[in-house]
Amino acid sequence: MNKNFTKIFNRLGIYSFTIFLFLLTLQLGVAQELDENFLNSLPEQIKNDVISNMESSSSKINQTKEYDSFSSGVTKDFNNEQIELLQRFGDEFFKTTPSTFMPINDPSAALGYILDVDDLLVIQLIGDRSEEYEYRIDRSGNISLPDIGFVKLAGLSLESASKLINRTLKEYFVETEAIISLKEVRDINVLITGYVNNPGFYVLSGYSSIFHAIISAGGIAESGSFRNIEVKRSGEVIETFDLYNAFIYGDTSSNISLRSGDAIVVLPSNNFIPLIGALNRQGLYEFNKDDTFEDLINYAGGVTNEVNDKKEFSIVRINESGANEVVEKISSAGQIKPRGNDKLFIKYNDYKSDALFLSEKEDFIDEPIIVTGAVKFPGEYFVNQNDNMLSLINKFGGFKDDAYIFGAALFNEDAKKLEKEFNARLYNDAIKSLASIGSLNRADNIVSITTLLDEFKNIEPQGRVVTEFSREELIANPAINYKLTPGDKIHVPYMKKIIYTFGEILNPGTLVFDEELDLEDYINKSGGFNEYADKTSIIIIHPNGESERIRFRTFTNNKSNLYPGSVIYVPRDLTQIDGIELGSVMAPIISSLAISLASLNSISNN
Repeated sequence: MNKNFTKIFNRLGIYSFTIFLFLLTLQLGVAQELDENFLNSLPEQIKNDVISNMESSSSKINQTKEYDSFSSGVTKDFNNEQIELLQRFGDEFFKTTPSTFMPINDPSAALGYILDVDDLLVIQLIGDRSEEYEYRIDRSGNISLPDIGFVKLAGLSLESASKLINRTLKEYFVETEAIISLKEVRDINVLITGYVNNPGFYVLSGYSSIFHAIISAGGIAESGSFRNIEVKRSGEVIETFDLYNAFIYGDTSSNISLRSGDAIVVLPSNNFIPLIGALNRQGLYEFNKDDTFEDLINYAGGVTNEVNDKKEFSIVRINESGANEVVEKISSAGQIKPRGNDKLFIKYNDYKSDALFLSEKEDFIDEPIIVTGAVKFPGEYFVNQNDNMLSLINKFGGFKDDAYIFGAALFNEDAKKLEKEFNARLYNDAIKSLASIGSLNRADNIVSITTLLDEFKNIEPQGRVVTEFSREELIANPAINYKLTPGDKIHVPYMKKIIYTFGEILNPGTLVFDEELDLEDYINKSGGFNEYADKTSIIIIHPNGESERIRFRTFTNNKSNLYPGSVIYVPRDLTQIDGIELGSVMAPIISSLAISLASLNSISNN
């Protein structure tokens, strides 16, 4: 069994020995005839489980799955959830939504600005005539110069309009020159439609371009194209715009100025492909009919220095059975064009297998590591086979100043499965013991046991793995540097100076942490023990996931190291329960409930 699962089993150590002794001594056989009153006193679900157990008493408990056995050459589906975790390239440019869509009048126009109706010009004459005039371009696109007449300026750039006016003046006033500037920019009415988040009519500044208009409409919708955007004027397509040219290469040459009455149409697209692996910018990229895989790699910023020496990459396509299959493994991307639903993986330098998606122990590309909480850059991180806790800490930039590193938690799917199976065995053993006893003499025992079993049956395993998060400790002791698994989740809480109390005490809840207080102080602050408390087996779960049992003694030093975020759980006294076997089964169930409460607190209270 590997090191990670040794840690998982260590986490279960608080009650695994009890289970071992119980399973060793449990005698499976035909149970006594059940007491009818006892059976009817049970909750419906537990009653059904007891009856079912009686009917199948000869069946054996399912054997525990061997967790260190993994296949190494089987391809694994690339499901929709994994694709959705990748960000669509281009969305980040539209994350900031403007607070208003009203136009901004700024007269400092560039010479390339295209004049149109309602622009206000200032024309200053120097030379034989020294005068200054203001002219607003009328609905016919003209201005009227004194002693000259109408001059059509709409559709001309500011620079071209200046040259036209000066040529016209010289025909009438040889020694006169005109200096032209823009005093007020017109408003334009534009229809933005198709696959944008907020289609409709918008009033924009006369400076507005296609890019400004799409920002105003909230960006490209989920099924919209970044690379096929039409500008229509008088019903005709006058320009087709590709945002990738601007986003990747900074080429805005086709980003034309808009006019009133223009329509911007964002067309749909299904041509998106996931790019994963040793790339500078992993994500979902849109391709057009002329693109090759080499183009897509360039869109993703090229390969990183972790790429394999041969720069091999794999193309995954859906086969006839609907499963994902590696169809090509090549090193030259220049001539190969992508298809719809393709996936592309650039191999890392330590990636050994021909198959793209391997078993859960060897596949380090199908699911990201999710990091939340008090870290500098939370989010999803795709990792390679050599990544460990220390390298991941470097990737997310380390911890914030108010992070509580000692309370950081790692959750692992394999550990979760193991917990779930382990809890199922505990529950089945308890049901067998109830079936074998047949009745309970005390009513409060029935309530206690059935309440615990009902809560335990509905508990969701967390799969927490006790591991080290301190960068200094990981550097000093590489042996404790946890090797990451796809799908791991890490949460780093913020520092909160509180203690949690649960179980058989009068007022369970949250208390302010005080380093001067000990276990007895916190229990007293919670109202003290109730009549059912087991003072000999108090469970302490520390913020890092480790746990210990404490035997409480009055007027003595109840020594236990308590920290901010520690959980104090006082279990029920099981010596009052009928039957030694049933008591031994309920003990680990109580421990499991306590640890699950602590795991939930590590994420729900931060």
